[in-house]
Amino acid sequence: MLIFSFILLGTTLLTIQTTIFPMLPAWMGNPDLLFLLVVYIAIRLDIFPGAVLALLIGLLMDIFAGVFLGLYPVIYLLLFFLLQGLSRHLVIDETVHQAPLAVASYLLASSGIYIFATILAPDASLTWSWRDILLSALILAVIAIPFYQLCSGIHNLALKGIKNRAFLRSKSGNRFLA
Repeated sequence: MLIFSFILLGTTLLTIQTTIFPMLPAWMGNPDLLFLLVVYIAIRLDIFPGAVLALLIGLLMDIFAGVFLGLYPVIYLLLFFLLQGLSRHLVIDETVHQAPLAVASYLLASSGIYIFATILAPDASLTWSWRDILLSALILAVIAIPFYQLCSGIHNLALKGIKNRAFLRSKSGNRFLA
């Protein structure tokens, strides 16, 4: 239930990100909402379900908006494990701490994508635009806190659904003893 709800959220965010945001003017920026979801997953979920979700979200991003096959899943998985390691040793449970972490990791992931794309296609002319990258990072910093509140609400609803289903399951054995 938890993985399904985050996959559904990721698909919705990917749809918004690839259909509505490109129609907006360039000065408004193009925030990467799926990236914020990966950062939330890396901070809040356990390793196995989080890694599966990061991989699936990277594959979704790669299928719909990727240039090089496998680039987004690799970047998202590396980012997931890096943030998992940081979140185990640092206290970043508050949403106020997660916004600067999202911006710093966005800059790191953008540079990783640019480096890998340069290595994979050395003849292609790839442009690195500080204006676009910093504008996207600023937009991510502004929308990170409300976005993480939304993700926390979805996470709590999914966990309540799991607990309610476990409560409704019939118990084996004799119910009348004890």
